[in-house]
Amino acid sequence: MKKLLLSALVIVLAVSKMTAQENVIKFNPLALIVGSFEVGYERVLNDNQSVQLDLGYASFSSGSFDYTGFGAGLQYRFYIQKSHEAPTGWFVGPVASYSSASADNDFKTSVFAAGGVIGYQWNWNPVTLDIYGGPAYYSIEADDTSFDFGFDGIGPRLGLSLGFAF
Repeated sequence: MKKLLLSALVIVLAVSKMTAQENVIKFNPLALIVGSFEVGYERVLNDNQSVQLDLGYASFSSGSFDYTGFGAGLQYRFYIQKSHEAPTGWFVGPVASYSSASADNDFKTSVFAAGGVIGYQWNWNPVTLDIYGGPAYYSIEADDTSFDFGFDGIGPRLGLSLGFAF
């Protein structure tokens, strides 16, 4: 009986390794340094395309105010390497995000960003590493002048995440 169960387990594991991974849950470990938490979900749509939803929460202090905020982002990825299938390899795509933070419900800062990225995602079954960057247009509105960042315009968009593919 033990041999039969062991054989069944080996077959199930072998078949699961052969099937394509269509989902990746990710988090940004660098965000923890600045007091925020970012998590993402990537869903493969076909052999070379996927869509990713990112959510974030931040909590930080500025002088005498405590800020808390939430954000969401969306990426559509085109995996461009013929030798790999999504979610592995080089990708390009558009990205957009919106975030809002408030200080003790008195001041509010909101940031909208839209742009494009190029990046690479490694997949070591089931662990993934995702790095990307590119230009984005930022539109910032703030009640607190210390957080208006002094511009609306083009800036860098960078990302890094560790994930679990399944």
